[in-house]
Amino acid sequence: MRKRSNVKYPLNRSIICASALFILLLGIVISAATVLVFRTSIYARYEKQMESILNYVEAHIDHDDMAECANTFVKSEKYEEFQAFLDTFIDTYADNAFINDPESDLKYKDVHYIYIMKVADVGDPYEIYEVCTANTTYEKENFPEYVLTLGDHSDDLDGWYGEDTRKQFRAILQGSEDVFLTNASEWGVDYTLARPVVNSRGEHYGVLCVDVSKDQLIETVFKTVIINIALVVGLGILFIALLLVWMRLNVTKPLHDLENSVVSFAETTAGKHDPDELVFTPPVIRSHNEVASLANAVTKLSADMRDYIKYMVAAEDEARGLQEHVNEMNDIAYKDALTQVKNKAAYDEKAESLAWDIMNSTAKFGIVMVDLNYLKVINDKYGHDKGNEYIIGSCKLICETFVHSPVYRIGGDEFVAVLEGQDYNNREKLLKQLKEAFASALNESGMPPWNRCSAAVGMAVFQAGDNVEAVLKRADQAMYEAKARMKAGQG
Repeated sequence: MRKRSNVKYPLNRSIICASALFILLLGIVISAATVLVFRTSIYARYEKQMESILNYVEAHIDHDDMAECANTFVKSEKYEEFQAFLDTFIDTYADNAFINDPESDLKYKDVHYIYIMKVADVGDPYEIYEVCTANTTYEKENFPEYVLTLGDHSDDLDGWYGEDTRKQFRAILQGSEDVFLTNASEWGVDYTLARPVVNSRGEHYGVLCVDVSKDQLIETVFKTVIINIALVVGLGILFIALLLVWMRLNVTKPLHDLENSVVSFAETTAGKHDPDELVFTPPVIRSHNEVASLANAVTKLSADMRDYIKYMVAAEDEARGLQEHVNEMNDIAYKDALTQVKNKAAYDEKAESLAWDIMNSTAKFGIVMVDLNYLKVINDKYGHDKGNEYIIGSCKLICETFVHSPVYRIGGDEFVAVLEGQDYNNREKLLKQLKEAFASALNESGMPPWNRCSAAVGMAVFQAGDNVEAVLKRADQAMYEAKARMKAGQG
């Protein structure tokens, strides 16, 4: 008969209770930390991809034409083309196209809505009007009554959005920054990226939005947190199980040998960085009891630890590679696909840099605005392929003139060059050279029309009291004056 222990607090029971408390506290701490870290990380990934979607969509908008449609509620040919683009985008790419990271599990199918809406002043009967929304073929064929189009609005003021949401959209419209917000509407609760859109005159005419289902975000965060907590708790339970096995052993010679082996392993591997050097040599135990089992467990644990460290090293290398890939994708995101010069997003970033220079009183730059002539004629008469050649040829003339300055394509037929340093010092000479280059190309009667490039050019220089937008507007005004003179000369 087994003798009853007289120990008031058995060590085994104490270890079990302490281990259970440890796992509980560990689970709570890890849960809180994981929720914070992964929620921030996943939201950041969604936000980055939502920005990519808006950049891609906005690149296809003719803002002047869209502003006119929003003001008159009359569809234009360009409006119909953009509507078809949005619908094709949703139908074709939403289920199988990745954004930025091909290893990511976030795809376009997470997108709930993409749309432009007009936000009217307070006192308007409806305040919110539809301008353009991406509609899937399935929606158009099966639920045509729910398909929104230009000028649509709710039947009552609070039908689509509540007062607080309408105030948010109105504030966004008056600003100039992208805003992330939780958007509660009759279609559900979405996480929204809203961007004010303006025409070439700087007039705000609407808000461009992309929505992601809030439930989708919460589900993604929840799954990630549960998986990581399960891994942590699983490793904790494994560790405690091994510890309990060790506590069941007798303090005997085999245990002493095992202790010596563990101490020797710790001493010989201290400061080692090569996982292959983390090799545990178990003691020779012939008793075939719990001590032998513990020795085997420690041996396996050391091997698992070595494999885990190798895995972490490999994971770190992979993460570094992914970061490099993200950097490459960022480079692509700031480059115009047709001309290979920088795009509107890159110009916006440059404008922020120039704003800092202005703030620090170190700004010294000029802006050249170039607007291509006859592009629509080339597109309509010879096709968009020739129109692309016309754009590329014109861009080449600009780049060959401003060799030391960044050139940006900010619209379908609009380019901007920011002159600094050597090009800024020679700006008048270079401006004249560019105008002569376009005039020479236009007069090449032996060349096909798509190689006879023509453009109106305007330049403005930063002056004390200016901001970047003011310099750009003056360059734009100078360009329009040049265009008017060119038209008058043709007449």
